Amino acid sequence: MGHMTPNFSRSEFACKGTVCCGGSAPVSQSLADACQLIRDILDCPLHILSGFRCITHNRAVQGSPRSMHMLARAVDIAVPPERTLVDLYAAAQAAQGFRYGGIGLYPDMHFIHLDMRAEPASWGIYAGQAVTLEWALTTEEAKSSAVPS
Repeated sequence: MGHMTPNFSRSEFACKGTVCCGGSAPVSQSLADACQLIRDILDCPLHILSGFRCITHNRAVQGSPRSMHMLARAVDIAVPPERTLVDLYAAAQAAQGFRYGGIGLYPDMHFIHLDMRAEPASWGIYAGQAVTLEWALTTEEAKSSAVPS
């Protein structure tokens, strides 16, 4: 599917559903560029857990009916080994594409959600419950290295 940036291919952003669209991958170039900037800041590979989601896959994972994933303008990134969620959040703040969009922290699940919505939004989810972004940043999971998968 070809590279969009020096370190990200279009296939990394493709729908990961197994019984849906067959891995379609509409992707925003600005999303890929912002992910590349985060990778460059952290100087380590990033693993994209979820990029584009077709409507069928989004329903299957109980995503929001208005999910930016369905517009190919969102990405969920695993906390890299030897880094923390706090590190990943700081790098996302430095990437202009995400600074004014959506940032969601999932410390106990070791990932960050980033999107390019039109207005700023931030949140945290811990043990399935909504928490403030500030609280999510103070958890032990957010401040410790990622659990290797």
